[in-house]
Amino acid sequence: MILRSPLSTDAHDRPWSWGTFEIPGRSPDTAVWDAIEAASADIGSENFYDRLLEVLGALVEADLLSLVRYSSFGAPDLIIPREIRDELAVPYNAGLYACDPFHHYWQTVAKPAVKSLRHLAPAELWKGSYGLEFLHPACISDEIAVFLPPIGGASPTLVLDRESGRFNTAELARVERMFPLLAGLHNAHLKVIVSRGMIADTAEKPLRLIDRSGKELAANLAWRKLAAEPESGLSDALAAVGSAGATQVSLPDGRRLIRSPLASDFGAAPGGLCDQVEAPDFTDANASLDSWLAPLTQREKQIVMLTLEGHPIAGIAKRLGVTPGTIKNHRLRLYQKLDITTERELFLTHMRQLRVVGR
Repeated sequence: MILRSPLSTDAHDRPWSWGTFEIPGRSPDTAVWDAIEAASADIGSENFYDRLLEVLGALVEADLLSLVRYSSFGAPDLIIPREIRDELAVPYNAGLYACDPFHHYWQTVAKPAVKSLRHLAPAELWKGSYGLEFLHPACISDEIAVFLPPIGGASPTLVLDRESGRFNTAELARVERMFPLLAGLHNAHLKVIVSRGMIADTAEKPLRLIDRSGKELAANLAWRKLAAEPESGLSDALAAVGSAGATQVSLPDGRRLIRSPLASDFGAAPGGLCDQVEAPDFTDANASLDSWLAPLTQREKQIVMLTLEGHPIAGIAKRLGVTPGTIKNHRLRLYQKLDITTERELFLTHMRQLRVVGR
């Protein structure tokens, strides 16, 4: 679903006061308050972050609103809208995300905040590969990112896109003044879903929360499925992080189990831990793909990269705009070309290639 903000012809110079907030151009009894009320009512529901985006859309004029999961440990994940054009998704997910200033911010700073693309990015960004292969085709001239408090190193980030021009200082200030409320609603949402023992699935990444005593408080469906697979290696990995104090342990398929602490003021599990499974970051391995994947067609290479990033057949089919059966046929042919028979062999072959390149 693509959320588009309502366009308004109201004057933007007439402030209204709301506690410590002074938000120009909106009255407290119209769009902003209605959106806040709707977000509050949807705390704990699967539509909660859609409602938060609607708050931003009522606050600042934007052409597209989205939710992106920026992780300290792996690639970003688009949550809302769930589908973008193939010509944009494939290069971004295959490694172009490494040039994303928001991804770089979260990888290096990882602090909840409001940031604009124009302030973070150098002017030459629009002339480089990220600008030419992603920003220009996606019709993105500027963005504002609202990095909400993280869950185990990953921030659900609200993003506003503008197709032309840039967000001005006053617009950025409006979002910054709204940030404490957005973060508070987000934390309240987390507390509710953890109290129910279930975390909403985001981008099919296995995740669970445990309290300071080691008791599991909540887990998403992807985690429960992985835990139920006898050969997943998850139980051995959990034993390793529990006994050796390691923060990252590799699973047999090449993914990583990552254990990270939760803040002492994390209301749902203060002082607890977050266990999550992330696909490896393959951005440094792209140079090795030409030789290893030389026998494959471009579409087969796309399927390999999406598989290595942890996407299931259904997810790959949706991203590439084809049926799951078509993906299965492509896989069969590329497995034959690479002389392998399973997805596990695909991961192991790639990991061996990484070790060879890294020597």
